[in-house]
Amino acid sequence: MAKREFIQRQLLIIRRLKGKPSSFNDLKKYLLQQQEITEDNFDISQRTLQRDISEIRSIFGITIKFNRKERIYEIDEEDEEKPFERIIEAFDTLNALNFSSQVSDKLILEKKGNKGTEHMHGLLYAIENSFEITILHKSFWKEKAETRILQPLAVKEAHNRWYLICFDPFKKDFRNFGLDRILSLEILTNKFKAINYNAAEYYRNAFGIETNEPVTKIILNFTEFQAKYIKSLPLHSSQKVVFEDENCSKFEYFMHPTNDFLMEILKYGDNVIIEEPASFRERAKAVIDNMVKLYK
Repeated sequence: MAKREFIQRQLLIIRRLKGKPSSFNDLKKYLLQQQEITEDNFDISQRTLQRDISEIRSIFGITIKFNRKERIYEIDEEDEEKPFERIIEAFDTLNALNFSSQVSDKLILEKKGNKGTEHMHGLLYAIENSFEITILHKSFWKEKAETRILQPLAVKEAHNRWYLICFDPFKKDFRNFGLDRILSLEILTNKFKAINYNAAEYYRNAFGIETNEPVTKIILNFTEFQAKYIKSLPLHSSQKVVFEDENCSKFEYFMHPTNDFLMEILKYGDNVIIEEPASFRERAKAVIDNMVKLYK
C-alpha cells in the first residue's frame, strides 16, 4: 500500500472518532464506505488499527484510547480541540492536485501571492528546540528591510497569512512578523530560556493578529438570510446565538473589537447591525459616514 493511503486512512480514523466514538466494526464499516468513494484500500484488521493508533499518536500528537466498558475507540479529551480538520483538508487538497492533470478545468483554485510557507519548517524546528533566529524582514511601512534577532514561540494563521509570534530581546516585548515579509531566515545555534507565554491563550479572543483593544462582548444582528451563512461558518469560536426569529438572528461574541473585525463585519453591508458595544457601533457608523461622503 502506498504511503499516501496509510496517511489518508489514519486521517479518516481521526475524522470518524472526532465525530463519533466507534467500535472496531463501526470503524471498519466506515473505512470501507470511504474506500468506495476514493477507490483506495482502507480495509483494516485489529493489528492494522493498533499500528495506525500508534502512528497517529506519533505523527499527529493525537491519543486514541479504547474504552473497555463501552468497547469503543475514542479520542482523548485533551486532544479534542486540535485542528486536525485543517490537516485533513490540506491532505484532501493535495490529493486533488495530484489528480488535477485529469481535471484541470474542473479544479479551480484562487491565485494567491507568496505566503512565506517556505520558512514554516525551519521556524517550527527552531520553536521546538528553543533556538534563536535571525530574519531579514521587509515591513510594509518601512523602505528598507531590517535584520532582527528573535526568540520564536509560535506560528499563527490569520486572514490567509501566516505570522511568526516571537519575543524580541532587543525591544524586550512580544512581536509578530508576517512570514510573507521575511526575506531570509537563519537558525542560530544559541538557545534561549523557556518563556512563560501561551500563544493559543493569548490569541483566543482575537480575530486575526490584532489584540490591541480589551476583550468585550459584541452583539451582531444579522438578517435571517445572512444568518444561515454565519451559522454554517462562524466568524469566531466564541460565537453563539442569543436570539432568533423569522426576521433575524443575534450572535454574541467575546473578542477584541479591533479594526480587522470591524472590516469583516462591514463587508456584510446592510445584512448586519452592530448592537453592542455602543463604542464599536459608533466606530462602524463613522466609517460608513466617511464612505458615503466619498461617493457623493
